[in-house]
Amino acid sequence: MSDVHMLTGAYALDALQERERAAVEAHCAGCPACLRECEEFRATAARLGMASATTPPAALKGRVLDIVRATPRQPVWRRRMSGLGWRLRRRAAVRLPRRALR
Repeated sequence: MSDVHMLTGAYALDALQERERAAVEAHCAGCPACLRECEEFRATAARLGMASATTPPAALKGRVLDIVRATPRQPVWRRRMSGLGWRLRRRAAVRLPRRALR
């Protein structure tokens, strides 16, 4: 099991398995600092949940889309080949020393 002190955030978000949750609750029963930390995490999560989304200004959306359109992109086949080339070079580098020893 993980250190109970590292689980307080996950506990506050109800993201623990039963065994871990029980361990955190047992620890917090005798540790006011961890109990306070769990309460603060829950309060923060509640505030984040109440945050409202705002619509960005139309000008911002336009500027971002202009930048995206102006950014050069490689074709998909070229991106795949560049990754393949790296893997082949890595394999060759691993195999070369073995051949040199023969």
